[in-house]
Amino acid sequence: MCLNIPLDKNKGGQQSVYADILNIAKKIGWKYHSTIVWNEGNISKRTAWGSWCSPSAPYVIAPVEMIVLLYKKKWKKQKTGESDITKEEFIELTNGIWTFPGESRKKVKHPAPFPIELPKRCIKLFTFIGETVLDPFLGSGTTLVACSLLNRKGIGIEIDRSYCEIAKKRLLTEGKIFTLEFSQKPETS
Repeated sequence: MCLNIPLDKNKGGQQSVYADILNIAKKIGWKYHSTIVWNEGNISKRTAWGSWCSPSAPYVIAPVEMIVLLYKKKWKKQKTGESDITKEEFIELTNGIWTFPGESRKKVKHPAPFPIELPKRCIKLFTFIGETVLDPFLGSGTTLVACSLLNRKGIGIEIDRSYCEIAKKRLLTEGKIFTLEFSQKPETS
């Protein structure tokens, strides 16, 4: 599992996120393999610096997110398949620090989009052509667009219908879609 999470947050007080979620994942049976640091270089998220220009209580905010790599039984895949990763890509992607910019909220019309480069890297590094990728938090559909472009099958789950519509539009315009199925939980009264 590749899980993209913030390192920490400062809204409502300084709180660790990465460390807390990693501890929870390990408690419920996931095993830790490694972490990739995504340096998105987005310092515009800064809304406060604590004690401005004073050492009394400055805030330190890292413009990075973490991609924690977890597994259940064995790290090595039991099945093999056809890989489309080049030697150069493999060398670059196995470096634990990835630097590329984030995605525009306005462009994607979603409050927390991530750039297609993020799932593309994870998909190329960790899956064979034709394998299935599950995105349990579909959001704007970025992972499924990447799956489509990289000849992988993608399954996305999203609770918010408006985000499903955003994902559907993105798949139809940005992906190479052959069939698109949406199933909805029946309305209850």
